[in-house]
Amino acid sequence: MEPDPRRRADREEIVAHIHGLFQAYIRLDREAIRTGHTDDWRGFQVRSTKLVRGIDAYMENADRILQTLRGRRYELLDVDVHLYGDVAVVYYVADYWIDGPDGKEERLGLRSVDIYRREPGGWNQCGSNICALPAEN
Repeated sequence: MEPDPRRRADREEIVAHIHGLFQAYIRLDREAIRTGHTDDWRGFQVRSTKLVRGIDAYMENADRILQTLRGRRYELLDVDVHLYGDVAVVYYVADYWIDGPDGKEERLGLRSVDIYRREPGGWNQCGSNICALPAEN
């Protein structure tokens, strides 16, 4: 039995959105990062020690990242999208390469659980728990 093509299109749109957010961080495109998250966003960012509530708090952390980390490239290693009506739960593992302190490229492993909501303009991220994976020895 072939999967519902509408749901396949939803999955593809969500994965494209994730790619767009990675690319926005690499381009240092604050506006694209902002519009890629809902006003009522909730969750945890890398190194969060408390629940981040709302887009303003999200962008405070994003601004620090944009000022201190320079992304070079990324690769989505595994993505699993589960759709529940107008909400989706997305699990992914990615590698993100950044400029290290010595100017050499360093790999940062990431894992995330994202929550997406279908809005009039399409799917948008309304929550996340993203964290860095332990460094490989």
